[in-house]
Amino acid sequence: MTDPAVKASADAVDGPDALEPTQAEIDEWVARERKRREAWLQGPTAEERAAYAKRLRQRRLAEAFDESETRIAEGVRTGVRYGRDTQLAAEGAMNLFYRWSRRTVSEFIRAGREWEEETSVPGRRRRVPLDDEGS
Repeated sequence: MTDPAVKASADAVDGPDALEPTQAEIDEWVARERKRREAWLQGPTAEERAAYAKRLRQRRLAEAFDESETRIAEGVRTGVRYGRDTQLAAEGAMNLFYRWSRRTVSEFIRAGREWEEETSVPGRRRRVPLDDEGS
């Protein structure tokens, strides 16, 4: 997929030594590297320190908000779980009550009526006819 008509320029490839850097390039790299390392040894500048402090403050603030969001999410999950548990408990109680035989429920109703009759104010007395009144 290369075009055989395209040739490298003559000054780009002079031989096997063309890939090696020249002594001037090496000296320039050494000077740049020495300057970079000296700057590193001197430590950060005042502007770099201020920028780092600002990034650190922002990161800590973001972590604090993330922590509170996590607490809120955990509270929501707990509330949903407790709500669901309460719903299941109520449904289970109603299911047990419904499965209880109708006879048992009718016994409760009958016992409630008996209790009302025993504890309520006595009703009006009925007059009982005597035998000799009818003749």
